[in-house]
Amino acid sequence: MITIYLDENLSHFVAHALNSLNKGYFKDIQVLSTIEKFGRGVKDEDLIPEIGKEGGVLITRDIRIQRTHLQWELCHEYKLGMFFLTLPKGHTRHWDLVKALVNQWEEIAEIAKNKRIPFGYRVHLKKVEILK
Repeated sequence: MITIYLDENLSHFVAHALNSLNKGYFKDIQVLSTIEKFGRGVKDEDLIPEIGKEGGVLITRDIRIQRTHLQWELCHEYKLGMFFLTLPKGHTRHWDLVKALVNQWEEIAEIAKNKRIPFGYRVHLKKVEILK
């Protein structure tokens, strides 16, 4: 079973909805909010190793993780799979985030199940692309 965590900058209601929808299609993936498992306000430096130790995947809007050397190194050290939600200006409302996740969920699930970790991808409204 692979656990995909939605960071606290995404609603825990979205995590619940994706987990429910997921059950009929990707039975080997569960979706949780980081808030439920680790609490609110956990630092990325603490969160990354915990998710990595269990072979989990993190979806976040916090692109700074990729740019912050210590955090990005932790992702590699703990073999964490990462998806960064990257939406254009004017498309950052909650519903836009939900649409991007739902539209790209099949690809996200397939990558989470089949790609060797660590990995990093950007999730856009209409595509998923590997980080370079």
